[in-house]
Amino acid sequence: MTIMRGYITVRADVLVIGSGAAGIRTAIEAHDSGVQDVIVLGKCKKGDAHTVLATGGINAALGTMDPEDSWLIHAADTLMEGWSIADYRAVETLCKNGPDAVNELVRWGARFHREKNGKLTQRFFGAHTYRRTCFYGDQTGKEIMRVLIGQAEKRKIKFMDSMFVVSLLKGPSGVKGALCIDFKNGRMVVFSAKAVVIAAGGYTKLYSRSSSRSYENHGDGAALALNIGIDLVNMEMVQFHPTGMVYPKSAVGTLVTEAVRGEGGTLLNAKGERFMKRYDPVRMELGPRDEVSRAIFNEINKGNGTKHGGVYLDITNVPKNKILERLPKMYRQFKELNGIDISKERMEVAPTAHYTMGGVDVSLTGETKIKGLFAVGETVGQIHGANRLGGNSLLETVVYGKIVGREAAKIAKESERNPLTLIEIENTIAHIDSFFGNGGAKVEDIRAEMQALMWDDVGIVRNETDMKAALDRIMGLKIDFTSVRVPHGLKNNIELKVALETEKMLPLCEAVVRSALIREESRGAHYRSDYKKMSDDWLAETVTRNEGGRVAIYKRQMPKAEGRLAETVRKMKERASHKLLE
Repeated sequence: MTIMRGYITVRADVLVIGSGAAGIRTAIEAHDSGVQDVIVLGKCKKGDAHTVLATGGINAALGTMDPEDSWLIHAADTLMEGWSIADYRAVETLCKNGPDAVNELVRWGARFHREKNGKLTQRFFGAHTYRRTCFYGDQTGKEIMRVLIGQAEKRKIKFMDSMFVVSLLKGPSGVKGALCIDFKNGRMVVFSAKAVVIAAGGYTKLYSRSSSRSYENHGDGAALALNIGIDLVNMEMVQFHPTGMVYPKSAVGTLVTEAVRGEGGTLLNAKGERFMKRYDPVRMELGPRDEVSRAIFNEINKGNGTKHGGVYLDITNVPKNKILERLPKMYRQFKELNGIDISKERMEVAPTAHYTMGGVDVSLTGETKIKGLFAVGETVGQIHGANRLGGNSLLETVVYGKIVGREAAKIAKESERNPLTLIEIENTIAHIDSFFGNGGAKVEDIRAEMQALMWDDVGIVRNETDMKAALDRIMGLKIDFTSVRVPHGLKNNIELKVALETEKMLPLCEAVVRSALIREESRGAHYRSDYKKMSDDWLAETVTRNEGGRVAIYKRQMPKAEGRLAETVRKMKERASHKLLE
């Protein structure tokens, strides 16, 4: 560690930006591949990344409950849920490696629920053909984090908390590192690295109602990549989870896990009707998340909503002891926040922005077009297509974390360190300094208006008129943002942190809206009331590119599934059609 003009510089071979499951599993594999100098940067406190909020479970075609299951059927479910624009090659990798990834977690001590015969319990999640979701009550993400942190600590992998990455550093021959603010200690930190992995989560906080907490999922990873010339894909594909809390105000958007429906919970409107019969009579509450979210949205808009603007989720038919065993977090959450006992009373729920299928454009091994720069986890855009299959997000973190960690280590061992240039660092520091001062627009007001625009006009149901109006105002907010000023200093400067986050969020909002406008169809989570049908012309992904500071959107065709996987998808679609006709 050295000092450069008053700023600390730190060397790493592999630098991981993000301390959730994807980042930690990447760091573990990089270490095990022979790289000792691995550093994990966390925006939050160690162990409190967004992964801990992943409640319902992790998928793997183990066949412990349904022996007919296989990686092929899991992959077919994933492609069908992604409405044919997920990269089938990435999906194959995810599903083939699922069983090994889950079994590895078990070997490392994961306490997943088991049957009396000792086999892992697997439950249904929405749009799954078979039961394949392993779980630890309704705190699966937290359990996986416990296991991964334990493994990282055994390897003495270094974590640095409260680090905000302002920019990535690159040279003509590849990535150099990153420039950060350490808000806890009030200092700038420049990291020199041979390989950098972005594992910084998604961008659901672009929306006013989100299952993310206030300090996470602002799109940091996507923005960092876009700013240095990496393309983004499918930014319009935002998953709205069907069930988020609707009151009290402080809890609006807080996730109500799909596991509630997986364990037998039913959805009812204010009239007491089990309305999913009208929308998906075969799968009912366990239909795809986009379908269920739109059904709830429609019921509320038709005047069939509850007094708090939601619908009812009822699990009172399930014995209390089973609820306490399988859904302990949900039981406590509603008891503490709503004051209700879900074993006796109905919950009120409504959709919430939950996951982003769009993100950084990467190769099948997670590398970007800049040598030594990788991305993994929700930051990446190819794997889920137009909608994510519930339970696949946790699986993605460990399957691809392992792959990316191995590839990043390989680059780090083969490459020379790209020297840092003082001018690049000083330019970034000068940009940060430009925020200090008095007066100007309030960043909190800009962010609140931006998030409200996205929720109202670019949300569950979209149309050209609303989105164009939102885009015009977002461009106006980008101009307003140039006058934002914050108090001087770095230590615990929350206003500066919010300003730097918002600066990254505004171009991502523009990318989402422009991508949604160009995709003139409805597909998966992207539903347009003015283009209600899918179009074969849009078996393609949108590509967001930074062209000299201007957000430009392009269309790129997707490779078509081949071989056994394509045949499995065809047969499953045929069976589904027959069921609907019966």
